[in-house]
Amino acid sequence: MAFPLPSLLSSIKDLLLEVQWLDGLILVTDSQQATFVPFSQVDSLLRRVRARPNGQIVVERLCMALLDDHDGGGAKPVLVFQGDDRFWLGMMGLNGSYSNRDGAVAHLDRCFALSS
Repeated sequence: MAFPLPSLLSSIKDLLLEVQWLDGLILVTDSQQATFVPFSQVDSLLRRVRARPNGQIVVERLCMALLDDHDGGGAKPVLVFQGDDRFWLGMMGLNGSYSNRDGAVAHLDRCFALSS
């Protein structure tokens, strides 16, 4: 699994501040740049993702995350894709209910360092 490297977290948080009340998701690809995909463009993204290995699984999880996003709160689905078709999909937000995220990311970062 890929996951947001700590170096990406600040750019994801900055982007979340800008788009927190818009419908859509945050996408990070090999460019290591976090971009916002508005809900109106999600369908074309889903078609591209579906063509990748394990793409159908990613699409199903992403659709569920987008439905969860509709419940509000400013959290967005974040999809991180790497060139080797590894991915990470999670919800990230700016409010207090996501305060455990930093600890979880630190744990994942330690796991990543051990696997490298």
